[in-house]
Parts: sequence; C-alpha cells; structure tokens
Amino acid sequence: MSTVNTQQSLPVPIEAVGQGAAKFARGNAPIVPPGSVTGRSLTLVISIMAFLASLTAGGVYVVFNAASVWTNNISSEITVQVQSRSGDAGDAKIAEIAKFLSDQNGIRQVTPFTREQSLKLVEPWIGKSDVLKNFAIPRLIAIEIDRDNPPEIATLKKVMEAKYPGSVLDDHGLWRAEIRRLTRFLELAGIGMLLLMAAATGAVIIAAATSALASNKEIVSVLNLVGAEEKFIAKQFERHFLKVGVKAGFVGAGMAALVFLAMPYITEGMRGSAAAEAEIRRLVGAGTLDLGGYAVLVTIVVAVAAICKMTSRYGVRRILNQQNT
Repeated sequence: MSTVNTQQSLPVPIEAVGQGAAKFARGNAPIVPPGSVTGRSLTLVISIMAFLASLTAGGVYVVFNAASVWTNNISSEITVQVQSRSGDAGDAKIAEIAKFLSDQNGIRQVTPFTREQSLKLVEPWIGKSDVLKNFAIPRLIAIEIDRDNPPEIATLKKVMEAKYPGSVLDDHGLWRAEIRRLTRFLELAGIGMLLLMAAATGAVIIAAATSALASNKEIVSVLNLVGAEEKFIAKQFERHFLKVGVKAGFVGAGMAALVFLAMPYITEGMRGSAAAEAEIRRLVGAGTLDLGGYAVLVTIVVAVAAICKMTSRYGVRRILNQQNT
C-alpha cells in the first residue's frame, strides 16, 4: 500500500502566487508598456504643458525682478521739476534750488539737468525736432536720497514749493503704486494660468490611466485573481506615469530654458524703433533668467512629476475600487 505525500498535495496559497506575480511583473513585464499610447503621445502632451508652464513661470519671474529693480531705484530717488526760463535767471534759479536741496538732511546727491538733457528725455516719445527748443520744457533736478535716513518728503515738498514758486517735488509714489499693482496682477494671472495647466495635466493623466486600465483589463484581472493587491497594481501605474512626468517635465523646461537663453537674440532681431527697444529693455531687461529663474524651471519639473504621480494614483485606485465593488 503506497503512502501519499501530503506536503505535495497541498494547494499553493493564493498570496504566494500573488507575490510571485508581483516579482515577475515588477522585474520583467510592466503592466503599461513604455511604447504604448500612454507613453509616447502622453509624453508629448505633458511636455507641451510643461513648456507653457515654464514660460509662464519664467516670464513672471523676469517681470517680478524687473519691477523690484524699478521700485528700488525709484524709492531711492526723487525729482524736482522747475518751469524752464531762458537766460541766466533760469540757470541761477536751478542752481539756487540745487544748493537748497543739498543742504537738507537725508540728501546724498543733487544733479541738475541742463535744458539739452531735459529735451533728450522726451525724444523717445516726440522725436528730435527744432520745434521743441521753443517749448517751455520743465527743467529737472534729480535727487538721490539716503534710504537709511530719508528726509521727510512731505515737509520738504511743502517748504520748497512755498520758497520757490513754480517748482514741484515728485517722490514717484504714483509710479511705485502702479508698478506694484501691475506686478501683483501679473503674478495672479501667472498663478491662475499655472493652476489651469495643472488641472489640464491632471485631467489628461486620469484619462490616460483610464485608457491604460481598459487596454490592460485582462492583465489586471489576472493579477487580481492571483491575489495581487490594489496597492501593487496602482504602484505599477504610478511608476509609469512618474517616469513620463519626469521625462516630459525636463523636455518642456529645457525648451523653455533655450527660449530664455535666446531671448536677447530674439529681441535684437525684432524690427522696431530704437526707442521702443530701449524702453522694453528698461522695463524687463534682456529677458534672461538668473540662477533663481532656472531654479523656478526645476520646480516646474518637480511639480509636473508630482502631478503625474498623484493624479495617476487617484485615478487608478478610484477605478479599481469601482471594479471590485
């Protein structure tokens, strides 16, 4: 009478099969093939999103830095406008006002402008014309103040305008307020555009994850049958979409970096008046990024990768939960 080996007759536990399938799938056969539609086409779409997001973030960064430089320069200077008069009397009055301002506390430097220098300030808008010489262009006095110990602008303005009728002191407060308002608007607009791009990217990832699950439904069903947990299946999709996000993020941010590097050459190639080009350069500089700007682009790459991972996790687990209920 033969004996039966009970150890060989015992069925293999489902959990053991699931672990073996997990090891095989993790090391040899990914659920989502890299060359599938969720790889190539999705990488292209996310790269475009990352490129647009990088351009938006870099542009806001450039404008913000330029606005900061403008406000700092404006805050350290005030100007005095004096009604221009012909003859030595006008020059004498300018010199007298400059001497008065130099003697005040908190004033570092006083620079009177000649009539020719004052005329050159309006040339970018009006152009060169002999007719301007007959106009009563106000004479300007540029004043550099001590930012650590500034003068009392309101008191100085009141005393000077009372002592020298026809003179007006401008602390550029209106300009500063307008620049801050414009910068704040651009920042909010940039943040809004980035949020919209993030939402669009998340929607594309969820749609791609749904498509990948549908096209690999048989594989997912087999994995569920042998005991693979939803966590394991979701991680396979997360890993795939994370790789897509990192690759697409670097491609998009790299293209944006090339655009910012080529910006000086692009602006030079644009046909326009020299005055308009000079004003653009004064407003936003050369349009290039510094180390902080490139750090912003790297942040975009990290954000794109995080969005791809988190949205794929949410989408896949939500679909798997619906299938198993």
